[in-house]
Amino acid sequence: MRNKLLILSKGVLLLCFLSFSSCEIDLVTDPNNPSVQSATSDASSVEIQFLITGLEGRNRGYYGNASQMFGAFGREVWPYFASDPRFIEDWLGSTTYNSFFGSGGTYTTPYQAVKQANIIIEAAANSTKITAQQAAGASGVAKTIKGFQLIWPLLQQWDNGIRIDVADPLNPGPYVGENNPQAAFAQILAILNDGLSDLNAAGPEFGFTLTSAFSGFDTPATFAQVNRAIAARVALYAEDYSAAATALNGSFMDMAVDAGTSDKMFAGPVHVYGNPPDAGNPLFAPFDQATAQLLICHPAWVEDALPGDQRLNKVQKLVNNIQTNPGLRDVNDDLLEGEYQDVRYASLTTNIPFIRNEELILISAELSARAGNTQDAVDAINVVRNTWGVGDYTGGTSLDELIDEVLFQRRYSLWCEGGHRWIDLRRTSRLNENYVDLRDQGGFIETIARPISEVNWDAR
Repeated sequence: MRNKLLILSKGVLLLCFLSFSSCEIDLVTDPNNPSVQSATSDASSVEIQFLITGLEGRNRGYYGNASQMFGAFGREVWPYFASDPRFIEDWLGSTTYNSFFGSGGTYTTPYQAVKQANIIIEAAANSTKITAQQAAGASGVAKTIKGFQLIWPLLQQWDNGIRIDVADPLNPGPYVGENNPQAAFAQILAILNDGLSDLNAAGPEFGFTLTSAFSGFDTPATFAQVNRAIAARVALYAEDYSAAATALNGSFMDMAVDAGTSDKMFAGPVHVYGNPPDAGNPLFAPFDQATAQLLICHPAWVEDALPGDQRLNKVQKLVNNIQTNPGLRDVNDDLLEGEYQDVRYASLTTNIPFIRNEELILISAELSARAGNTQDAVDAINVVRNTWGVGDYTGGTSLDELIDEVLFQRRYSLWCEGGHRWIDLRRTSRLNENYVDLRDQGGFIETIARPISEVNWDAR
């Protein structure tokens, strides 16, 4: 999404350059970087491969911002980022203006991936150099990732709605989901369903190679399971519980998890990272090192845990470099110390799951509770609880009690994995002091104001 003035300015500069230089310079196509026009008019299989690999790279861009900013909103984490006081002031709830600080990673970055996906969809439709099955495979992957990426701007904008039709950057479509985000999620679900149809028509193999991010999900049939897992999440957010249950049935969800073993909980696709110049794991930091930039686990997450919960191993207590920030103080004006560091990732190149079996099991538990299937809900909850050593659920079985338990388990299982806590509390009308520890004297953020560039575009 771009400001029209910026687009026109660049266009004018380009025209000026061409008018003054046309007698001296012949414009040529870079064979290593084919133009969009070349790719979308009659793409070769090599060009499709480049586009798919690029889309996988763009598919990672949202993750750091979602985990850090959304995580701060829901008090999963505290951002001890000394580079700018707005990390504390804005992310902990004192302002929500329309140039909200540090939110581009969950708005503009996902739209870059959507643009890439749209190019692939157009390229696949127009190519005479690949088979119909190969075109369907490329389109199915692109629509799946497009649907996944549209989740993130909608989650931050919520009641503001988002533009879903952005195929023409100079004539973007209307906002969808204003005061009704479920309507926008329904349109995202439709994109995912279209992607599934394409995957079902793609034959036994793709005409391109996916990276190790989709190891085990690198055929049309297995990638369709990823599509359905994402669709289950989206349908849950859309409050279309029947569609969510149907999508789960086609996903890679596996309830057969032995108590005390966690490997199956992490089954699913991942974001892969590398050393420079590739993108590195955005949440990795060397443990207990002197730094002015560290994401810290909120102390309530440790304090509220059940005895013996092995999920607490995701963090470790600092010894030599406990964090402080002058902007992070309690009601007595005492500094709030950051003591627990995320230790899930061994290095900059450690993979991060972006949707996994444990989330799907907890979606199943929530859907069963909402459908009145109490025992199924409890059974799914117990799969998670017994994996992490906290024993069977013995609480109440009213709908509210079961939803509270599901959200409690999601709080620990999905900690700092894209901001689930904030998302869950808002969508279930629980974003209040009964569920969020506000010892930092901050407030609640329910939505981020529409970006000023969007406001300016509409006012042009």
